Amino acid sequence: MQAVRESYADIGLMRERGLSWADISDVLAKLGVTARDNQPISPVTLRSAFFLVGNEGRDGVADGDAAGGATPRETLDAVHRAALAAGQSTDLPEPAVAVDVAETTDAAEPGAPDSETPEPEGAADGAPKAGPLESSPEPEPEPIPVPGPASAAAPEEPTPAPVPDVSRTQAPIPKAPDPHVSTPQDSTSNRPWKGDRMLGTIFVLNDRGGVGKTLLSHHLMATAMLEGLQLKVVEYEVNERLNRLFGPEVVEHRRITQDFMNMMGSGDGFYEFWDQIGPELQRGGRLYDFGGNISQWFFNWAEVSGFDYYVGEGERLTFMVPVTVDLASLSTGMNTLERIATIAPKAKRVLVENGFSGPFSQLDDSQYARRKAEMVEREGVEVISMAPCTAPAWARLTGHRIDEVAQMTREDLVKLGMTPPVASRSLIIIHEWLRTMRQALSPYLRDAFNQSAGPAAKTGARQGAL
Repeated sequence: MQAVRESYADIGLMRERGLSWADISDVLAKLGVTARDNQPISPVTLRSAFFLVGNEGRDGVADGDAAGGATPRETLDAVHRAALAAGQSTDLPEPAVAVDVAETTDAAEPGAPDSETPEPEGAADGAPKAGPLESSPEPEPEPIPVPGPASAAAPEEPTPAPVPDVSRTQAPIPKAPDPHVSTPQDSTSNRPWKGDRMLGTIFVLNDRGGVGKTLLSHHLMATAMLEGLQLKVVEYEVNERLNRLFGPEVVEHRRITQDFMNMMGSGDGFYEFWDQIGPELQRGGRLYDFGGNISQWFFNWAEVSGFDYYVGEGERLTFMVPVTVDLASLSTGMNTLERIATIAPKAKRVLVENGFSGPFSQLDDSQYARRKAEMVEREGVEVISMAPCTAPAWARLTGHRIDEVAQMTREDLVKLGMTPPVASRSLIIIHEWLRTMRQALSPYLRDAFNQSAGPAAKTGARQGAL
């Protein structure tokens, strides 16, 4: 995205000259403007990034800080020269009138020595050529209607709008000429996307089934609702779990079928299915719940589709990976954390230990514990616990929304068939369980979806809660 932002004006000029997105991609690749791992920017990714940068300029998101560009200056100059040379064979004959006006102004200075200033001389000598534009006879070289050669050429601009810009920028110019285009930003991050207007994105994923992904997403949604945070949820699942609980206006269910699984990795259909995520990540404000065996296909798409053009290095992304004490769950969970670091090096990675299948204390001397400690110390991975609910009434509440359960009273539980003593004990346990989960998850939600808190305050809040 940074390279497209810095070359936005030149890419737009290439498009005006008739070059296709594939042609522009080839030109940029030859000049050294490529995606991550020196791969050429695909035409689809280039087009998407170009329009995203254009939206930034119209919305006033960019702050005009041109320092610290990621692309070398000589590369940007080469792109600018290529844009000026693009389609010259067909575009240059058109501005013949503009060239004539320039030539007549140069020839007029020695040809009329009796005039006081060169401006009226240019207008008088150039009258036979510029007559149709001035709509005045030759013998009247009055300076009032034609103050100078620049104004004589001005009426020609509305007819061929791009032509005057080309004639004025024939020599290479080191900076983009369009003042309304986004200027280069910090090379360390996608800076124009930060600030109060942009939101983050949270992923809940682990290719192993039965590790608590849906329950974790449910907790995140309930916590967001209780704290007044707005987010859109996208559920990649075979069954509509969250969609049935919260409704389609809150949860969009993108159904995973066997036909879809067969299509994975088999060409354009696979990439088109995932391409819709790119603009969504740029806007932010979403929670993605990936079912089992889905995240691997998401990673495959991200590695080849210019993922960094939408999210930079992942500063606005949070990946939550739930695991249980099951060995297969631990293995896929750790592999998922490692693969996240390859597509989004600066994303937050959170390991969520779900104690449903047993306590993690039994793994204190295991290889998993050693690898976890290394990732926490050296890679900044964070760890939170998701303890199971031990309330007697919890089995009767699995079909209810957690945000509604958090507001239930003893009378509500009695109506579900429990005795008052059991309802009272269950209510105490449930509320304590939900309070603990809310304290653990709230900092991540506010960090991603709260538009007002500053980065330092949010980091401190998260550390304090943990």
